[in-house]
Amino acid sequence: MPAALVRSVETFIVDIPLRRVHKLSRAVLTHQSYLIVRLTTADGVQGIGEATVPGGPWWSGESVEAMRALFLNHIAPLLDGRDIFSANAIMAEIDQVAYANAALKSAVETALLDATARTLSIPMSGLFGGRIADALPVLWVLATGELEADVAEAQAKIDAGLHRRFKIKVGRGDPGDDARRAVETASAIGCPCSIDLNEAWSFADSTRALAVLDGSGVDILEQPLPRADLPGLADLARRSSLAIMADESACSTTDMISVIRERAASYVSLKISKAGGPSRMLAIARMAQAAGINLFGGTALDSSIGTAANLQCCSTLPLAGGTELFMPLLLADDILEEPLIYRDFCVEVPSGVGLGVTIDDAKLRHYERK
Repeated sequence: MPAALVRSVETFIVDIPLRRVHKLSRAVLTHQSYLIVRLTTADGVQGIGEATVPGGPWWSGESVEAMRALFLNHIAPLLDGRDIFSANAIMAEIDQVAYANAALKSAVETALLDATARTLSIPMSGLFGGRIADALPVLWVLATGELEADVAEAQAKIDAGLHRRFKIKVGRGDPGDDARRAVETASAIGCPCSIDLNEAWSFADSTRALAVLDGSGVDILEQPLPRADLPGLADLARRSSLAIMADESACSTTDMISVIRERAASYVSLKISKAGGPSRMLAIARMAQAAGINLFGGTALDSSIGTAANLQCCSTLPLAGGTELFMPLLLADDILEEPLIYRDFCVEVPSGVGLGVTIDDAKLRHYERK
């Protein structure tokens, strides 16, 4: 097969408003920013990728502004004239040039793999052995911070046939109050719920909260402790009937070795953005599988582009916990020509070639940061 060489690369920072305020433990969001990377081959084939950080640099130290500068000055020159079928070699070179920066590396690898799959006229999932599901269960994240508003929002999602499992964001208030609000929310909804702390609690906070949470409608506790406190997570897992999910603690294969060794979690949240790309996310998933840890399709608050990329990867895996790839429904607008399809409590995996989605250039330009 003749080489498919990169002819040009472009980047776009886009800021898309949310339908409502989204409250995390350390950030309050009214919009979400994305860095879009688009490459074009000499044959005119395009590949797109997205770098996402949820609400700014608090999560990983990355920002869309810094990622764009790094890409233009240090990574774009490595792509010029390169064969898209050499993604592994290209990513290895990028690792030599730039430490960390997982979200940016994810955008680059996704763009390369999207272009590769489009050149081969197959879905991107075909590069990983093919999908085992055409639609994946998807939960909705409740993050208004108010009991009544969260319950009303959840009921509307159930009635619309969109979601029947929910995640409750907590960590901004008193741990006991947050735990009680989560239990009351889960009871009012009558559906399974998890709660996500994003590292907000101490071990002492967590043990007090477990006294409230155990035996309630909350069944999964996601990343209650700082990411480095794996012994603490393991201790919580032994003390509680709730399953522990590792998110920030499982960003790399090295992290995953430690999670497995410490028996720190029974679920792992998989995200291409935190892993550094689809290939590395799938490597983390295979390690978790081998250790008997359940797989969950997480989100970095990805737009439809990043969500499509995660769907292409997650559709090749046996997900015990479904996904939380809900974010396109929280965004006030979409930058795709055809939005992703959410129905019957699932999100459908795009069936076209590559990522299976096409950017709406007019929308892209409309939301592009000037």
